[in-house]
Amino acid sequence: MVKNTSRLFRFAPVILCALFLTSVLRAGGAPVPPQADSQLSVHDSNYRQVITEGSRSLSCYLTYPQGSATIIPDFENNEAELQKLNDFIHQAFRDSLIYVDSIRLSGYCSIEGSYGVNERLAKTRVMGFKTYLDNRYDLSQHYNVRVNWVAEDWDELRRLIEESDMPRRSEVLYIINNVGVFQGREKRLMDLDKGVPYKYMLKHFFPGLRRVEITVNYDLRRILEEKLHTKLTEEEFEKVLAKEREAAIAEERRLAELAAMEESARLEAERQAREAERLEALRVAQEEARIQAQRRAEEEARLEAARRAEEEARLEAARKAAAAAKLKKKESRKLRPIFALKTNLVAWAGITPEFKMTTFMPNLEGELYFGKRWSLSGSGLYSNWAYDSGRKFWGFSAYSLEPRIWIKGNRLFRGVYFGLYGEMGDFNKQEGRVEGEQTDTNVTGDYWSAGISAGYMLPLSKHWCLELSVRGGYRSASYDKYTRAFEENGIFNYNDNLSGKKNEFALTGVRLNVVYRFGRGK
Repeated sequence: MVKNTSRLFRFAPVILCALFLTSVLRAGGAPVPPQADSQLSVHDSNYRQVITEGSRSLSCYLTYPQGSATIIPDFENNEAELQKLNDFIHQAFRDSLIYVDSIRLSGYCSIEGSYGVNERLAKTRVMGFKTYLDNRYDLSQHYNVRVNWVAEDWDELRRLIEESDMPRRSEVLYIINNVGVFQGREKRLMDLDKGVPYKYMLKHFFPGLRRVEITVNYDLRRILEEKLHTKLTEEEFEKVLAKEREAAIAEERRLAELAAMEESARLEAERQAREAERLEALRVAQEEARIQAQRRAEEEARLEAARRAEEEARLEAARKAAAAAKLKKKESRKLRPIFALKTNLVAWAGITPEFKMTTFMPNLEGELYFGKRWSLSGSGLYSNWAYDSGRKFWGFSAYSLEPRIWIKGNRLFRGVYFGLYGEMGDFNKQEGRVEGEQTDTNVTGDYWSAGISAGYMLPLSKHWCLELSVRGGYRSASYDKYTRAFEENGIFNYNDNLSGKKNEFALTGVRLNVVYRFGRGK
């Protein structure tokens, strides 16, 4: 604190110079000679306030015991409020030449409860307030003291609401402005939104409505006549009052500008002092940081070799551990299969050997493994369903046998294999079926096929695999085109129209099998 004060003294000449120049400029180029403030001069703050405002007011928020209107000084918060009142009295009456015209005492109650009870309470409490002032300051003996009371201070409540952001604010104001006090205004407020706005006002606004006020009105004519030592007509009084108020306002403005300049100079001096401290602290911090950085560099250089050796050893150990874990996991997933069960997802999707879409075809395949690289697969497929809302029908069966040889002879039966297959079955295809109508777009027959296959077995886990294979070879099919006739007794007759035979070399199938294999671990 001493250090900051000493630095502030460095800028004292700057501050004094700024104040001097301000005085010169405001005086039109010449310094204003010092002038002693009189009691009726605009240089006196009390006189300025009296001239510009004409009165002074103070609100006291006193607390009373239940059902009482007597002011008890040591009751709850009354001591602080009465001290505030005492300071106001001494300030308002401190100047003997500031003449008082009258004093008005006002009592206010909040809006809750009965209007009559509130009116009596406002009256008794303001009268008690008058009694307290007379006993303590003997005001009624020297001044004209007027008393009034307001049973429910709706005007002040309206002002508080307008300046707030309370819930349902606009609706509350509408009720206050449009519903009479004796036409159920308070009841409407209590019923609004289940009483939420009313409870908010009860907590935040109503305490401020319960108060007594003292307003001291000054005799401005007498004050100005005393200052000028002459009687004033009404016109003269108005002119002198306007001139004095203008001078008081100008003095307030001058003092405010002077205070602002002084405050600005003080803040600038403090800012420069703080900046000097900041720069010094920054220099010290930078030097300390440089020394610390040098020490860290030396320490890091010393530890770098050890750290590198330790890191290399750790990485090598991690690589070995990862390789061992990978190998262990890989070995744990290896299975020497004995037998496998499969199903073809392509057939379940309804894709025929000619790669056309029909209805789903349930199927099952089994594979027996023997030796190091040999296996034998057998499969069966069957479909006999109507689909497409009964407008189509697909009947199909297929039985296949396929010996295979696997490229890798490690007894794991994974990866690529080749095979020779033989397949046979029958088919029945109907299209454009309409209940009760004859159709002649129907084909039935049987077929056989033989050729080679190639596939790839991808292990997913120890037992589960995914197998993709293709077949190609010679296929021979005998077929009959027939008419499907509907009789009244509900029996269908099938009349052959045309027979034929089709032989071809073709891609005869694609399989995507989900496989579960039985066996033992390696």
